[in-house]
Amino acid sequence: MADNNDELNVTLTRGELKSLMQDAVSEAFVRMGMDASDPLEMQRDFQHLRDWRLAVAATKSKGFLTIIGLLTAGVFAALWVGFKAAISGP
Repeated sequence: MADNNDELNVTLTRGELKSLMQDAVSEAFVRMGMDASDPLEMQRDFQHLRDWRLAVAATKSKGFLTIIGLLTAGVFAALWVGFKAAISGP
């Protein structure tokens, strides 16, 4: 009966180790839905994702500023209308 603490010693050449590592990375990419056979295409995909993420962040920021601007303008307009009504009298 083998003890659970037994170690398995395996000797691999540099080429075998490199091949195993490439296979593992390729399999990981495939599981994530990426084609590792064309690295330049993957780089373009990642650049597109980065551009998309930055565009969404900029849109959120500008949208928030637009909402704040509209609310501020609405408050000032309401104050102006109220002020004019108070001055002109009943």
